[in-house]
Amino acid sequence: QPDQRLPSENELMAQFDVSRNTVRMALDSLEKQGLIYRMKGKGSFVASERMRYGLFYLTSFTEEMRQRGYRPSSKIVSFERTLPKSKIAQNLQINPDQEVFALERLRMANEESYALTISYVPCHLCPNLESEDLTSGSLYEVLENKLSYRIKYAEQVIKPTIATEYEAELLKIEAGSPLLLVEGITYLFDGIPIEYYKLLYRGDRYEFTIRAMRRPEIS
Repeated sequence: QPDQRLPSENELMAQFDVSRNTVRMALDSLEKQGLIYRMKGKGSFVASERMRYGLFYLTSFTEEMRQRGYRPSSKIVSFERTLPKSKIAQNLQINPDQEVFALERLRMANEESYALTISYVPCHLCPNLESEDLTSGSLYEVLENKLSYRIKYAEQVIKPTIATEYEAELLKIEAGSPLLLVEGITYLFDGIPIEYYKLLYRGDRYEFTIRAMRRPEIS
């Protein structure tokens, strides 16, 4: 079962009558395939099925989980008004003296941690955002259904990273574990940026899929 501990190396050696080197090669292979994960000093464990995240349609974490039949939920780590750093202000096309909402949430499915998200939203566009329920609902749903904004697209950059002590504690993984970092900007139909975000997905529970269409040949 997912998160069930595997027998120790010594137990596997005895059970299958093989050398330690053979056992370690087998475990390395299983880890590379994403079938198990290791925790230093604790052993090897069965990995949960990886969630496939498509890059064709723009969906929120909540919408994605619902579509897959999971029960999404969020735990708000921090939610405050703050002055943005220069990079955030530049991406949101606002002045550094204009406040933003900084919303950090632990994202869960079926009560298990999957991702950590940090969203920055200009306060002047959503002045009452703090009063909205963002633990069981989606930020996109609030923006579209309650504030009547029309989201058009997001530009995203995906890159690998490793978990800091802080991130690891929230995601219940070992520090240094692989993560998928997605940085992006969400735009409205009029071209105004409504959100700058950073998403940190657990590498043992997520994989990204891309459908790339070859351009038609030019005659």
